[in-house]
Amino acid sequence: MRTLALSMPLVIPRRKIYRGHKGSYEFYVIYIPQDFNDLIPIPAFITLLYNNETIKVGVRRPFKAGRNKYAVILPKDLSPIWEKIIKEGKEVILVLEHVLS
Repeated sequence: MRTLALSMPLVIPRRKIYRGHKGSYEFYVIYIPQDFNDLIPIPAFITLLYNNETIKVGVRRPFKAGRNKYAVILPKDLSPIWEKIIKEGKEVILVLEHVLS
């Protein structure tokens, strides 16, 4: 059973961005550790912190990926940024803020 999400932003450090494929469709995703399942705001305003830069992704709906964890699909129009982060093997800080729907 899901409990209410916090009213303050949920900050998850050390997250990797992954590139995925479904047929010919390519997408970028960040997985959220299952320890945070009861705290994830849905929908959420997503912000990534990387190399002292703030990347505002926008409103996204974290979805269930597998049995126990959630994921967020990143916008494809920012793929040059995601590719750079993946190529460097760096991690980002994921910030999820509650959005009233």
